[in-house]
Amino acid sequence: MVNSQNQFVFNEYMNFGSTINSLETNTIELIHKPDFLVLLYFVFVSIFLIRLFYQLFQLLKTINANEIINYKKFKLVLLNNSSSPFSFFNYIFIDKDDYGSIGSNELLLHEITHARQKHSFDVILLELVLVLQWFNPFIYRYRQAFKEIHEYLADSGVLQANYDKIAYQKLIIGQIEKSFDVRLASQFNYSLTKNRIKMMTRINSGKLTKLKGLLVLPLIAIMLMAFSNNTTNKSILRAKHFQLKTDSSTIPSIFPVKMGDGVEVSSGFGMRIHPISKKETMHYGVDFKAPEGTPVYVTADGMVRKVEKDFKQGEGYGKYIIIDHANGFSTLYAQLSDYNVVEGKEVKQGDVIGYVGQSGLSTGTHLHYEVMKEGKNVNPADYFIKWALARSTERR
Repeated sequence: MVNSQNQFVFNEYMNFGSTINSLETNTIELIHKPDFLVLLYFVFVSIFLIRLFYQLFQLLKTINANEIINYKKFKLVLLNNSSSPFSFFNYIFIDKDDYGSIGSNELLLHEITHARQKHSFDVILLELVLVLQWFNPFIYRYRQAFKEIHEYLADSGVLQANYDKIAYQKLIIGQIEKSFDVRLASQFNYSLTKNRIKMMTRINSGKLTKLKGLLVLPLIAIMLMAFSNNTTNKSILRAKHFQLKTDSSTIPSIFPVKMGDGVEVSSGFGMRIHPISKKETMHYGVDFKAPEGTPVYVTADGMVRKVEKDFKQGEGYGKYIIIDHANGFSTLYAQLSDYNVVEGKEVKQGDVIGYVGQSGLSTGTHLHYEVMKEGKNVNPADYFIKWALARSTERR
């Protein structure tokens, strides 16, 4: 077991593909009649803000108009009208006729996953950014990608509880006819139903847990700073090639194994039932099921801190590697069959550092991958948002 003072209390994994290079918005060069443009900008800000408050009002109205019962730490709002389930913070809205029927446990767990992972905070945050950046097409794409991620995570929360995948997919399809159009809510019947089913089938989404993109926070901070400066100069709509740039080679932002035949995410970041002890424990990383000997790639530039040599076969992490990166990041690669690096060696993103195995406590060959930021475990999936954006673009 890796000592927590070594920065890692690695326990579970979740990867979500592709590197984050740079995200660029379109340039808006409206420089004539600046006063008119500023006025136009604030007119649309007001419209979007009013729409946001109206949606909040509609949710509150729905809560007050229906029966509410306590369910664990959540409040169930039993809707009198036919509607697919949705959630908003700790409120879970479900058709009264569905509550207690066959499949209701899966429906509830789907929405509970939204609530537990606080997806409503993400939604509100993005809606507030949209109010200020309504002219920015990138925000709409970003919001779409977030909604997709939220739905994938909620689905994985259901399937990780050992519900039948096929039955659950049929249940999702059965909810398509129902609708309750509340943009701020995390809805069960989101338009990507087909992609959700495909995701569960192809990437074993049932084991994909609690993927949550908090990368929106630095994005918002940068955009708001740009907005503030332009407001002072009365040239908000004159934004000069705003760009969000990150040096992807210094951030753990690629898959540690090549996804394909025989390789899939088998367990994600978050609480889970341990496959051996059968107890609920926190999983601090992402597990990738893969054939023995599959190459393992370092996910960012760095230096090898630890190559575990004093391991006991079948115990703990087995053979593992810890690599330190810039900006306070560290990564761990465990359950290896062999090494391809030595301590103190500098490595570049994409270098092969080892090979998948089953050298520790394990039920099968896999890679256990963890990421730490400033000494704290973080969800590796937070650094793969571009993957979702790319998928969203390909479908358009």
